[in-house]
Amino acid sequence: MSINQFHLVFISITSMFMLYFLYWSYMKWQAFYDVSYILYMFFSVISFIVLIIYSKAFLKKIKSI
Repeated sequence: MSINQFHLVFISITSMFMLYFLYWSYMKWQAFYDVSYILYMFFSVISFIVLIIYSKAFLKKIKSI
């Protein structure tokens, strides 16, 4: 597995983790109504968006190599 393939797999796994973290935070917020879980949801959404933008930039860079 090349470093590029590993990088894409790592981005994919991390993105899926952020989606799971969003789901987990929402379920905990529903159970406890604690503000910290809303912050966790915000963190996971922002991280997911950044990962998507980063993956698009990485794919563009791979095509030019």
